[in-house]
Amino acid sequence: MKYAAMGIMFSVNDFNANLDKWQEDIIDEFFESLQWTTSDSNPRVAEVPYGNLMMMVDMTHRWIYKGSVTTPPCDTYVYWNVLRTVYPIKQKYVDQFLSQLARVDGLEATGNWRVI
Repeated sequence: MKYAAMGIMFSVNDFNANLDKWQEDIIDEFFESLQWTTSDSNPRVAEVPYGNLMMMVDMTHRWIYKGSVTTPPCDTYVYWNVLRTVYPIKQKYVDQFLSQLARVDGLEATGNWRVI
């Protein structure tokens, strides 16, 4: 394997994680750390609290498979880990993500897809 990837699912309404307040705070801290308001095409974030998020999630229930990255050149040596638990996310973070998609013509309607 050449790379490893982690898939964490979030949902506003359809989540199956029952979290304590401190866990919700970790999710909020992660999304608050992102550069939502920048118009730079290549934003830099000083620090993303990814480690806190990774320590909080349930790593014992996951799907593991060998696959590829989702962007060209689509390298095929990726060890994927996709968590079974769907975690709650606030609507404001979904809205901020959609506003970022709207920066590229058409993506706010179709989603985060890429031309082959």
